[in-house]
This record gives sequence, structure tokens and C-alpha cells, in this order.
Amino acid sequence: MRRVSPLTLPFLSDVGSLSSVIRLDRTSEAEIEAASRVFPFRIPLFYAGLMDLENPLCPIRLQAIPTIEELSGTGVADPLGEERIALTPTFFKRYPGRGVFLAAAECAMYCRFCNRRRLVGRDFDPAVFREKTLAFIEGCGEVREVILSGGDPLMLDPIELDYILSRLRKIGHVKVIRVSSRMPVVFPERVELHREVLSRHAPLWFIVHVNHPREVTPEFIEAINGLRDARASCVSQTVLLRRVNDCRHVLARLFELLVDAGVKPYYLFQLDDVTGATHFKVRIEEGLSIMKGLRASVSGLCMPQYALDITGGLGKIPLEGPYLGPKAGDSLHVENIYGERGTYLDDGGESRCNSCGICKS
Repeated sequence: MRRVSPLTLPFLSDVGSLSSVIRLDRTSEAEIEAASRVFPFRIPLFYAGLMDLENPLCPIRLQAIPTIEELSGTGVADPLGEERIALTPTFFKRYPGRGVFLAAAECAMYCRFCNRRRLVGRDFDPAVFREKTLAFIEGCGEVREVILSGGDPLMLDPIELDYILSRLRKIGHVKVIRVSSRMPVVFPERVELHREVLSRHAPLWFIVHVNHPREVTPEFIEAINGLRDARASCVSQTVLLRRVNDCRHVLARLFELLVDAGVKPYYLFQLDDVTGATHFKVRIEEGLSIMKGLRASVSGLCMPQYALDITGGLGKIPLEGPYLGPKAGDSLHVENIYGERGTYLDDGGESRCNSCGICKS
């Protein structure tokens, strides 16, 4: 794998550069420009190379390229209610014993369904609040687990990431550190840049965000092998996305490939009700049907937990169990682990196979 410097980030971020790689007609170009004025885009050249040049419904393209649908959907800017649970501007704590540390506000790719698009790629600099957050964690003896998120922590210079991990490792009550990243999928070269730092602070948990079998490339597998060599335990999270992976055959293939690579599927997330992404929604009833189909066809190692973060910051619940209440129209009533009740707007479109080449049903 070719080494890259910390600042080398070959990506597409405007219609001109994108049209040099992907065939776009004038209507598409105008729609992309309109959507990206509200929600910026960035696509690494590596990930762009996975796209089908001819098919606008390519599951890789759908995750990366803005569409006019982003300007017409519903949703809320902060679906997880993170501003309500922020103990510093970059540390969110919803559950006992653990919290999310926003280490970066940039990603190699801006996913079109990002639940932090209010912050990511905007004029928000987590480094300004880094010392305040580290001091808070040092003084909060209840925090035993810290989740480095963002943005993508691997967008940091290795020296910066090393500093954060070093400070956390010196805090006696912090026992577990997770690093959440999409880098092995969208820009796998970048993982090698950080492998030495990650190894220095092992053991770590590494959560990789991967949504489709085509994202499990040889480069992805090489990056995962490097992480495992660095003594990182690798698990995955996947977002259930309409027209991308809302098919049990697609997800079965993805989860089997991940287990083959030494990655345990951890979560399959129902899409957060974030502004500009509702066209990706799959109805929960369909998601439950997909989970039932998976149980009939793959091993337990391949089974993630199907979960929903309740809109408004009420926390995460499994979507198979006693947490689902009655439904009134498109409003699904749900209850969190503390008995607090909330609603999720379950207004996803009709699921259908995306001519993926895997689904034969």
C-alpha cells in the first residue's frame, strides 16, 4: 500500500472535478451544485473509483454524490440531541460510564446521510475545545470508556492523534478507547499512516463504518489486517439505506465478507431522522423482515444488532424486543431503556432490490 503524507488528501469536492470522473448531464450537474451549496460534498479518488460510471443508482454513488432530494426532505438538524447532552462542545455523554469525544470535524468523505452534517465540513474546529474536553474527562471518574469520533479521527495528523490517545491513556479511570472511522472504506491508505500510533496505544477497539459488499475491497482488507496487527479489535457499524443495502442478500454478503476479514458486525442502524437524508429511510417493518431473513441464512457471528437512536436524544434501543410501541400513521412510538417515550418518523419509501447482482429474489 502506497504511503501518503499526513496532508495528502486526493478528493473531489466540486462539480467540475466530479464530472472529470463521473459522467454527468447538465441537469445532474445543476442539482449537485444546488444540493452541495447547502450540504457540501467530498469524495476521495479511491472511493470514486468504486463507482459505476454508467449507473446513477450505483450504491456507491448514492452514498457519496449529492442529489436534489436532500433539499426536499424532512428531518432535524441534531437528531441525536447531542447539543442537549454536551458536557463540553466536543464531549457528549448520554449513558453511564461512557461518552463521545469529537476529535475531528472533517471526513475524507461526507456521507449523504451523516447525522452530524450540522458540524462536519463546517466552520467548527474541535481542536479549540480539546484541552477543555480532556480536562473534563480527567475530572470525571465515572467515564471509563471514550469513543473518539467526529468527523473522522484518522483525518487528524498522527501527532495530534497520538497526543489525544496519550492523554487518555494517562487517565486511570479510562479503561476502554474506541476509534470510529470510515477510512478503511473510503481512503484505506490513510490507515497505514496511523498504524504505528494506534499500535502504541493498544489495545483499542476500532469501529469501521461500512455499508455495502463493494466497499470490502482488497485495500480495505489490507487496512483491516494492519489494524489487527496493531492489536485493535475490529467491529463494524452499518446504516440501513434505501436503494443501497435494503436487501437481506446484500447485507448477508456484506456481513459474511466482514467476518471473513476478521471484523465482527456490531450494529445495523436504522437511519437517524437527520435533515436532508430522509430519502434513504427504510421502514422499520422492512428492516425487521430483513433481520429475520438474515437469521435464516447466516451464522451468529454475522448478525449485528438492529438498533435505533430515538430522535431527540433519548438514546439507542434494539429494534427487536419490547421497545417498540404502537404506530399512528407514520409516527412510531418507542420507549428507551429508562422508560422514557419518544417517536420516530417511520416514513421510509418502498424498499426494492437495486439490481445488485446478489439478490436473486
